[in-house]
Amino acid sequence: MDGFLITADVVDMGRFDVPADHLPAEGIDPATFGPGTGTVDVGDLTTTFDAFDLDGDGIVDSRVVSPDNDAAAIVVVSDFDRDGAADRVTMVESDGDFAAWECHRDTHGALVWDRIDSGTV
Repeated sequence: MDGFLITADVVDMGRFDVPADHLPAEGIDPATFGPGTGTVDVGDLTTTFDAFDLDGDGIVDSRVVSPDNDAAAIVVVSDFDRDGAADRVTMVESDGDFAAWECHRDTHGALVWDRIDSGTV
């Protein structure tokens, strides 16, 4: 669907439909996240208290999630182009290790995640 959902309960969810095979942000595991992870669904940026404007352009583009798995981590997913898929993922684990990843398309059109920063806080 290339439009917004409008019903009696919801007006303009602010994102496009995301295919079911995309990884939900809550499913991210820092131990297994890597170049071949694929598309990450950023989730709803309009009705959650954990959403904010990370790049300062006045548009809510990011949210903080706690993964549903056993990973003790905080994850920030950002959707700067508002297509419903994360463009950047930053993970901070309970031991202080962190990693930041950005996605791009390779020459064959496949989605690839590149680690742009990592370390310990």
